This record gives sequence, C-alpha cells and structure tokens, in this order.
Amino acid sequence: MSIENNLKQIHNSLEKLAQSGNYDVEKYSYSLMHQTSQLEYFYCHLVKNGDSHHTYYHISKKPKAHQLAYFNIGRGFPKEMMDGHWCYIVKNMGYKLLVIPCTSLKDDKVSKYEKIIEIQMNNQNTFCMLHLSDMRTLDIQRIDLRKPICQVITPRKDVITFIKETLLS
Repeated sequence: MSIENNLKQIHNSLEKLAQSGNYDVEKYSYSLMHQTSQLEYFYCHLVKNGDSHHTYYHISKKPKAHQLAYFNIGRGFPKEMMDGHWCYIVKNMGYKLLVIPCTSLKDDKVSKYEKIIEIQMNNQNTFCMLHLSDMRTLDIQRIDLRKPICQVITPRKDVITFIKETLLS
C-alpha cells in the first residue's frame, strides 16, 4: 500500500466515524496531526546519521517520582484515557516514565482501581483521582512543558502501598 492509499482509507474511516455522531473526529484528527509532527521533529531534526536507537529527547525540567506532570497521552481505544492528562510519576526510567493518569474529582465514587491524592498546583492544595487501570509508560517527549510540575502532598508510601495491594493481591 502507498501513503496516499492509506490516507484515503483513514479519511474514509474518519468520515464514517463523523457520520456516526458517536466520536469526536476533530479531536482525533488533531491528535494524529500532533503525533505526526512530534515524530517529524524527532526523526527529521534530532536523529543524526539514521541512528534513532541512540537519539534521545532532552527536556529542560524533568519531573521526578512522586510528582505530577502534564502529558499528551495520545489516542487509544474507547475505554482508555486519551489526550492531555495530569499523570502521577511512579518511577523515572530514564527517557520513559511509569505513570498513573489522573483526573479531577467528579463525584464521591471511588473504584478499587482509583485513589484520591492531595497535590499542590499553583501554590494551592487540591485533590485529584489516580486511575490505576490506566497505568502505563510514557516517553518524556509526551510531557507538555508549558504546564508546571506539581508536588504531591499525599505520602509516597501511601501511593506505593495502594499500587502494590491493588495490583499484586
């Protein structure tokens, strides 16, 4: 298949999705455009001599474990979190971070895969919800550096205990 044929098929699928009225095709197409531009930046501006395995993206402020950073998670399947989200950093693994996406508090319901934590954002204490079922690794290139890195008030040992008890029991 050619790029042109692939793009035509994508266009046809996007048209069908739009006609269904059940999916935000504009956001999805923007997400594809953003990811493509990030890939272009990496492969066309950072990679030297075709050696992408030894090319790394460096950021000015790298978050540490037990902090929150804002990531462009990208688009996945319907039940996965997508687009931009604050994420709790479980572990810094160099150029990848093990993270748990967070959301604001919507109601008082907390499932066994969720935990409310206290954070400090813009010098104000507030709360957010960890969604352990969406835990994943993310490349540091997905961090949105326009957003601040937030401190977590909830003790790290409480979060780690929650992860261990939920995942390993």
